[in-house]
Amino acid sequence: KPLPKPPEDLPRLANYADASQPLAARARAYLHSNCAHCHMKWGGGNAEFEVMATLDLPETKTLNVRPQHGKFDLKDPALLVAGAPERSLLLYRMKQINAARMPRIASSVVDQDGVQLIEKWIEGMR
Repeated sequence: KPLPKPPEDLPRLANYADASQPLAARARAYLHSNCAHCHMKWGGGNAEFEVMATLDLPETKTLNVRPQHGKFDLKDPALLVAGAPERSLLLYRMKQINAARMPRIASSVVDQDGVQLIEKWIEGMR
């Protein structure tokens, strides 16, 4: 089927590398681009949360939600803890290069720019 509108008129994700765009939109676009292919309903990820940018943050089931697959020695962790990146398991797993690493495939280095983006976003949540 043809697109309902010309491509330039369709909704799009923020460019997560463009610092002139809102931080939350950039962070959500990063997670959508790098994580939502598994972490969405029927996407293949076995944790029960979704990170598609089209969902409101509460609908993602990440904020203050206890991890389902271990705490990784974090103190009182949740998938995302507003204002507390050190307790946010999502960020912790982005920083790993071992078996705790996310994404688990096609990645053998830490995306430092992505880590900084998500960390800054979590710090600014209140």
